[in-house]
Amino acid sequence: MTEHADAHQFFHRVVGIDLGTSSCAVSVWDGTQLLMVRGPTGAATLPASVGQDRAGQVVAGVPPAEDAENVIAGIKRRLGTGENIRFRSRSYQPREICAFLLIELKRQAEAFVGEAIHDAVITVSAAAGEAQRRALREAAGLAQLNVRRLLEDPVAAAMALGVGARPGTYAIYDLGGGTFDASVVRVADGTVDVLGTSGDQRLGGDDFDELIVGYALRQIRERHHVDLSMDATIRQRIRWEAEIRKRELSVADTTTLELPVLTATVSASVPLSRRAFEAMIEPDVQRSLDLLTEAIAAARAAHGVGWGDIDEVVLAGGSTRIPAIRDRLAGYFGWGAARIRVDLDPVEMVARGAGLVARDYEPATLFEGSPVGLLSASLRLRAELAAPETPAAEEEPAETPDPPGPPGPPAETPADFRRVAEATYMLLLQDGDLGPLGAAYGAFISAVLAAAPDARLAELGRRLSAEYERASG
Repeated sequence: MTEHADAHQFFHRVVGIDLGTSSCAVSVWDGTQLLMVRGPTGAATLPASVGQDRAGQVVAGVPPAEDAENVIAGIKRRLGTGENIRFRSRSYQPREICAFLLIELKRQAEAFVGEAIHDAVITVSAAAGEAQRRALREAAGLAQLNVRRLLEDPVAAAMALGVGARPGTYAIYDLGGGTFDASVVRVADGTVDVLGTSGDQRLGGDDFDELIVGYALRQIRERHHVDLSMDATIRQRIRWEAEIRKRELSVADTTTLELPVLTATVSASVPLSRRAFEAMIEPDVQRSLDLLTEAIAAARAAHGVGWGDIDEVVLAGGSTRIPAIRDRLAGYFGWGAARIRVDLDPVEMVARGAGLVARDYEPATLFEGSPVGLLSASLRLRAELAAPETPAAEEEPAETPDPPGPPGPPAETPADFRRVAEATYMLLLQDGDLGPLGAAYGAFISAVLAAAPDARLAELGRRLSAEYERASG
């Protein structure tokens, strides 16, 4: 069932935010249930990327694009490092890039709720150090958000099981885009106690994408006798394609990276099988299991809880959708698949848990932070950020001022129409005024996000294919 805001609902105005490495999400309590905040595209997650629109304004939540110099992705990994990032011909600190994302998440939450939001529970990797946690709080301050709690990802995932969860001991396996956390937790009477934890700040789906990029570049070098590995723009193009095909391999045995016109003389199609992909990521998967072993060992040392005491494994993070990871976990514990929890959306788990914890905090009437220079810095970032899109239900639905571009094809796009959807998306990024093609693309993507019946998706997919042929012919 699609979650949506009702004008008569009572919203608890302290939101839960999962600021991930590859995607972000917000949740809010409406008085009876937890809802995921959905943005203008209807998606419950926002890409953790920052780019710029045609007018040079910052756009938060854009998919990684071909222009590597004008898109910043994976910023969470750089929080607390002290390094500067070159973006829009100037230097930014990582916390400022994160602030752009938090400002956009705050905007979307306020549009969803219909009131101002000043407070949030924000999740953080259990392996994060003090420097990263401090930088995250500073980013929230720049977004004019009071941080009521920095909640560790595994605790949030356990809380997402809900107050009705069966009391027991759970292993939390949280493999996101950029970080991995393993924890052993005890759930009882709606509370979560962390018994042992371990993790790696640089292990996640982004690393899997990079392995595919390396594989594709080797294939191109062998076939075309040219080394493109030092070209940042080409690497970014391949990386974007790699992420799409990686998701495809969760439901298909083979896929192909389509890489047209990498250079004036090089276009490539690189086949990739699920078996080859699994072989690539095997060392990283084994690393995650070693960290899980460390978490269980810590739980045993501190609380006497070992392998035999764990009732179920809870999966969090989009990378846990990879079938090989679920198979390896079942083999690791010597269980059948029934004790690996797959009934909850791993992408939403952490945000949902944060939203549930957020209920414990009273909302403030205003932003409470006031360090010297914080207000002026916040105002500067807000001025650089593009204005939010006007919702379709407003007075002038047909006219919106220079939007940052159409949404990219979601992971759920049917395989039969994925190629034409991706090609259309690239065409619309170059020229957004393609009339019938843009309308056909928008109708198709909206139907995918709304989980429309197969017959309807097929009808809209065929219409999109026909419009694409007309526009590109």
